Amino acid sequence: MKFLNSGGKMKKFDTGELTRADFSQWDTLVDHSPHGTMFHRTSWLEACARSLGKKLKIFGCFQDGLLIGGCSLFVELKWGVVPVARSICTMTPYGGLVFSPSPSKGVHKQESFSRQIASSLIQEFKKEHYFSISILNSPQFLDIRPFTSNGWISSVFCTYYINLGNNLESHADSLVKQNIRKAEKNRISIEPFSDISRYYALLCETYARKNKKPPCSKHLITELFSVIKNQNCGEMVMAKTRDDETACAEIVTWDNQQAYTWSAASDSRYFNSGAPSLLRFDDLKRIRAKGIPMINMMTGNVPELSNFTAHFNPALVYYYQISNRMFDDILFMKM
Repeated sequence: MKFLNSGGKMKKFDTGELTRADFSQWDTLVDHSPHGTMFHRTSWLEACARSLGKKLKIFGCFQDGLLIGGCSLFVELKWGVVPVARSICTMTPYGGLVFSPSPSKGVHKQESFSRQIASSLIQEFKKEHYFSISILNSPQFLDIRPFTSNGWISSVFCTYYINLGNNLESHADSLVKQNIRKAEKNRISIEPFSDISRYYALLCETYARKNKKPPCSKHLITELFSVIKNQNCGEMVMAKTRDDETACAEIVTWDNQQAYTWSAASDSRYFNSGAPSLLRFDDLKRIRAKGIPMINMMTGNVPELSNFTAHFNPALVYYYQISNRMFDDILFMKM
C-alpha cells in the first residue's frame, strides 16, 4: 500500500487498510515487533476468518512507505446490518495492535512515536463507523493511554509466564514433584501426538464434564493445527498410560519470542495418575531445548486452571483489552 498526497509525493505518515499485497510486510512487522505473536500472523488470521465466516481487516500505519504499526480485526454484522469489530475470535487469545520499536532510545520520543501511530489508527477506526470495537492486546502491549484518553474503556486480564532460563526445578513445588513421581510410578509416558480427531474427542469430553460446549468446532481446530504444522510453530503431545490410553494431551505453539500452551484436554479417569503435572513439566523441558526463552501458560483467567498452574511458580502477568462503542457515529449516519 502506498499513500500519495495531492502533489504526488509520498506522505511521511499515513494509515489505511492493508491489501493482500501488504500481508508480507505485516508478517515482517509482527515477527520484529515486541507486541507481535503467532496469533497476529496472516496465516493464522485468515484461517480463523475463513473458518468462522468473519471478515478480516488489517489496518496499517506507514511512515515514508515503511509499515511501522497496525491492528488486525475480525468484522461481522450485528443484527445483519451494523458492523462490529474484535481483535480476537475463538481459539485466538491475543490480537490487535502491533507497533514497531521506536527508533529513539529516549522515553519521550518513544512515547510520542507510539502516540502518533495510535492516534492515526483511532481516526481510521472512526471512519469505519463500527457499532462497537474491542481490542484484546498481547501482554507485551502495555501503553493503552492514547486510547483511554480518547474515551475508550479498559479491562484487565491475567496470564502466567515461566522464564525457561531459570532452574526448571524451581518451577515445580512439592505437589508437582509428588505428582511427577506418581506418574512415573504409573508408567505414564510423554509422546508426540498427531491425531486431531482423537484430540478433539478428548477436548469435547473435557468440556462435557463441565456441562459446556467445546470451545470450537472440529473444523476450526483442524484448520489451525494445519497452520501450526505447516509453519513448524508448534506440536501436539500426549501423556499415555501403560495401556495405551490418552490420559491428557495438549497443543503447544510458539513464535520467535515465546511459547504458548494453546489448548489442553484430559480424561477424567486419569486425574489422579499424575499425568497432567508430568505433561506440563515436560513442556518446560522440551520448549527450553528448542531455545525458546519463555512460555506463556495462558491459564490466568480460569480459577481452576490458575490453581493448577500456580504450583509451577510462574510469574503473574497482566494484559489489557480496550473497547469503544460508537453509537453517536451510527446515529449520525442515519440522520
